[in-house]
Amino acid sequence: MLNIGVIGYGVRIDMLMDDLFALPYEIQIKAVADPDHERVRALMKKDGSKESMHQMGIDKIDGLLRSCEMNPDAITFYTDADEMLDNEKLDGVIVGTNCNMHTYFAKKVLDRNLPLFLEKPVATTMEDLRTLADCEANATAPTVVSFPLRVTPLVQEVKRILDAGTIGKVEHVQAFNDVPYGFVYFHDWYRDESASKGLFLQKATHDIDVINYLLGEEPVNVCAMKSKQIYKGDMPAGLRCSECDKWETCMDSTYNITYVRNDTPRNDYCSFAVDTGNEDSGSMIVKYESGMHVMYSQNFFARKGAARRGARLYGYKGTVEFDFATNEIKVFDHMSDKVITVRLDDKGSRHGGGDIVLMRNFVHLMQGRTTESVAPLKDGIRSALVCLQAKAFSESDQFYSVTF
Repeated sequence: MLNIGVIGYGVRIDMLMDDLFALPYEIQIKAVADPDHERVRALMKKDGSKESMHQMGIDKIDGLLRSCEMNPDAITFYTDADEMLDNEKLDGVIVGTNCNMHTYFAKKVLDRNLPLFLEKPVATTMEDLRTLADCEANATAPTVVSFPLRVTPLVQEVKRILDAGTIGKVEHVQAFNDVPYGFVYFHDWYRDESASKGLFLQKATHDIDVINYLLGEEPVNVCAMKSKQIYKGDMPAGLRCSECDKWETCMDSTYNITYVRNDTPRNDYCSFAVDTGNEDSGSMIVKYESGMHVMYSQNFFARKGAARRGARLYGYKGTVEFDFATNEIKVFDHMSDKVITVRLDDKGSRHGGGDIVLMRNFVHLMQGRTTESVAPLKDGIRSALVCLQAKAFSESDQFYSVTF
């Protein structure tokens, strides 16, 4: 029996438990360190989503319920992570706290030489990245970073096409992420930019990791720009949709998100209040060691059919395009009229089937069946470094003016 500890048990970790317990292994969550034990118990019993929706005055909970249950009565709960790590005999630890605490708790786990599953972004400050780099250099236990996109069948097929030389060496990339659920980053805790540290770290860290993985090159320079054009306003700080008289006319009210747009809210803070942080679009250009460059843009107010996430990778011989929204790959031959389309079916799995691959790899590492992480810490550090530097540049105003 593998005994796993969890530090910070939230919605994302709760989702991962479906994939973890779908694996044919003897696994149990032995202990959880989290300040809110009742919230965690409710999530484990499938009541967490219902409770949060009830707080918003909404009864629609379809699609939020977990497919497997855990018995929280068999789990030891701690408020202090050190106490859990010192008292429990664990085979591995999952860190799923708010992002600004990832490095702090990752170091505690790695210092004890325990296998670690670490949510992304692995760090939110340059100081934390340096700390993690030291940990990575000295750790004897493996880390799996929560980068499910790189291990999806879609990306693995793109990698196979590139490695086969079908389009030649990749010399340019245009990547994109139009997020259909972008309102989450202004409704929920993410709106506190002191905790989220902006949306390059929240979203682009996934996409940059995929690009790094596909290219097999080191990023060397980055410049960036971000904008906040939609999710801004003069509504009072701390305002909730349930307290606002504009709930019927505001299309981003929790009511309209649920009943008119047929989406799933995560909280009900006002997206147009004076205390709403985060940009709602951003772009970066990354130069790689061979001299080629990548252009990446993300948008948080595209909706419904406008959703897309993927990239076009250009070589001399051809172009490969992939999109997670359609789960489709297209290969364009530059020397003929031939276009090959590859469609994959992820059967509704989370993150295109990547989550269960990460969980399986984490279990195998704990069992000693492999020593190779499919998403190692060094790659998490590299992706976060690009995003942190992009954030810094986007706030530096280092641009040429369009003027004589």
